[in-house]
Parts: sequence; C-alpha cells; structure tokens
Amino acid sequence: MIWIILSAIISGILYRAGGLSKEEKSWIPVWMRHSWVRDWLCPMCVLLFFTPHSWFQLAMWLCAYGAMGGMLSTYWDWLFGKDTFWFAGLCVGLALLFLVGLGLSWWLIVARAALLGVSWGILCANTGSADVEEYFRGFVLPLTILILL
Repeated sequence: MIWIILSAIISGILYRAGGLSKEEKSWIPVWMRHSWVRDWLCPMCVLLFFTPHSWFQLAMWLCAYGAMGGMLSTYWDWLFGKDTFWFAGLCVGLALLFLVGLGLSWWLIVARAALLGVSWGILCANTGSADVEEYFRGFVLPLTILILL
C-alpha cells in the first residue's frame, strides 16, 4: 500500500509537471516541464506494479504502456471541440485492457476506466484550478489500480 501511495504522489507531480509551461511559477523545475514527462512517465507509475512473465506478457505490457502514453497525450478536443476530461479518463483507463494478457480481469479494468472517467470529469467540471485538477488526475492513476490487485 505504501508503494502505491508513493507512486500516486510521484505520478501526481509528473502529471502536473507535464502540464506546466516554462513561464509559470512553480516549485517544479523547468527541466521537468515537458508534455512527454506526463505522457511517458505517469504510465510507468501504474505499470510498475504488473510484472510480465513471458514474451507475450511483455508484449502486452508494452502495448499497455504505449496505449496509456498515447491516451495521456490528448483530451479529445479534436473530436469534441473542447477538452473532454471524462472521456480522456475513460480512454486512459481502457488502455490497460492489454493487461488482460497478464491475467487481469477485463471487467475490473473497465470498472477502473469508468471510475477514472467519472472522477476526472466531475473534478474538472467543478474546479477552475489547473493545479488541483492535474495533481488529482495524476494521483488517481496509480491509486485506482487497487481495484485490479
């Protein structure tokens, strides 16, 4: 449990770092303020809890990593005309469907994805603080894997 909470804190910081501009004032160093930090390091905070034991499982793990990184790179404004956090959270969660190849239950992955979508959507509809929203979105990514373990 301690590792999941620590991973959630790190993921929250990485998620916020990836959303900061270089001009914004923050305690997060400027060298961390790149979108790739969010897109490609936050998935590591989730996937480090799942160990592949074969080449097939490694391939599925890598597919989940790529899909999650890809889903973190968009808020679907190109499809909906505005950032759509409920759909973005759902898609980030669904990226872990590849982990069915590691023996995880598909319906628990879908339940976690729905929880991410609802929590991201509700929070972002009710707050105007990028700090709160981005720290939260990053924090719940690893925290919600408790559903899967």
